[in-house]
Amino acid sequence: MTATAVRCEPVTAATHDAVIGLKVLPEQKDFVASNKRSMKLARKRPEAEPLALFHGSELVGFALLIPLPDTPGAVLLERFMIDRRAQGRGLGRLGMRAVLERCRADGRTTVRLSVVPGNRVAIGLYRSLGFGETGEVEDGETVMELTWPDTDTDTDTGTGTGTGTAASPDR
Repeated sequence: MTATAVRCEPVTAATHDAVIGLKVLPEQKDFVASNKRSMKLARKRPEAEPLALFHGSELVGFALLIPLPDTPGAVLLERFMIDRRAQGRGLGRLGMRAVLERCRADGRTTVRLSVVPGNRVAIGLYRSLGFGETGEVEDGETVMELTWPDTDTDTDTGTGTGTGTAASPDR
């Protein structure tokens, strides 16, 4: 791991309160649910995987993955955020790469998400990592998907194709 890498770790009792304390910029509040709300959702969904994102020892973000039971190998990226104090340092891209690497390592072949149409920064980031719009809209949000052709031989994240659907009922 390089000094600039971001890593994912499961949210634990020791990191829970700090994760809840992470906040986006005021102008981003309409783009993502609070981490408190996301952790409540995770408690209701035992299959959910809440992840703390660290840059070195600094907690910089949060992600919430939920397996899609009707689609083998697929996972929903229900939440992704970088704390307002950590933005503008390239950590969103590094954080997404860490989440995607974790998904690949876990044998996932598809990552789905939805994004508020006005969130141009997030849409640009997701596109640059290989996500494509599916043409679907879920709860007013644009659905995007990244699919890898073969998890056994292709280990480069961000080279997938955009097809599929996603849901985001709790934003």
